[in-house]
Amino acid sequence: MKTLSFPFQAPASNGELIDVVPGQIKWLRMPLPLALNHINLYLVRDGAGWRMVDTGINTKETRAIWERVLPALDGPITGIVCTHHHGDHCGLAGWFTEKLRVPLYMSRAEYFAMRIYDGGFSADSWEFREFFVRAGMSEAELQVLIDTLNGFNKIFSESPMPRAYQRLRDGGTLTIGDHVWQVWGGEGHSPEHASLYCPDLGVLLSGDQLLARISPNVGVLPFEPEANPLEDWLASLAHIGRLPGETLVLPAHELPFHGLKARAEELRQHHQGVLDKIEALCAGQPDTAYGLANRYFGSRGGSMDSILAIAETLAHLAYLCGQGRVQRELQQDGSHQYRVRAA
Repeated sequence: MKTLSFPFQAPASNGELIDVVPGQIKWLRMPLPLALNHINLYLVRDGAGWRMVDTGINTKETRAIWERVLPALDGPITGIVCTHHHGDHCGLAGWFTEKLRVPLYMSRAEYFAMRIYDGGFSADSWEFREFFVRAGMSEAELQVLIDTLNGFNKIFSESPMPRAYQRLRDGGTLTIGDHVWQVWGGEGHSPEHASLYCPDLGVLLSGDQLLARISPNVGVLPFEPEANPLEDWLASLAHIGRLPGETLVLPAHELPFHGLKARAEELRQHHQGVLDKIEALCAGQPDTAYGLANRYFGSRGGSMDSILAIAETLAHLAYLCGQGRVQRELQQDGSHQYRVRAA
């Protein structure tokens, strides 16, 4: 199978612009206050201006960089495309639409998922607590997690929520300047992720759906505790894997690359391997999702990493349960324990 190739070096995470398709697409990076410390954003030529693809996270630092970048462009921002609702991708969507009076383009599920974070879900809610107790966390561990998350939220600036959007949907199109972009939908990493593919340019703006060296987090989260996102994501991976192999993939993290089909297959094999390893852990010793996450992922950097590890473990467990390879049992302490299903 053809290996990946990387035609560009990364820009600094300070708004430096790189022409990845001369005259048509510019690439810039913004910092993130996370272990994954950057996000790739793109500007696509739209007549005399530029259509923005993803915004960066809602911090004072990111806003300050944009305040330097916008006046240096040779034309105005004509609209904002957000691939999905995660804060590093749409955190400044409301700020931009209010500041620039331009439309927001998102899929329907992603738009309303974004609105959940406008005060609609609390880390102190009973649903949140029950989710992590079911996963196997103690009350003391859960309280540390909640306190950390509440502290983490304080780094963000206030930003208005976008009050309207224009819908993207799988199989639809979006015209930007002289080119028609196809919308390729995806599920699993988020509810209705929208990647954009331009046949004329041979370019895929993949968001988080296809990354070169890491797998997007595919996790079960508190607001949909019985989801099976890995099943959705593997189907979406097969869907996007039908695009031409020579496509230039412009992802939201790490480097742009060639080798779309090879990477889609690598990701499929990776998750099949994780499924086998988690099933083996359950066979060796039945455990909670939290216990299995600790055994599989080992030590982690903080509460956010713990949430992602638990969510990812739960996604693989849900898939294994759906296949009948693992079974889940409710314990007296309120946790779920997973074991290999008896023959």
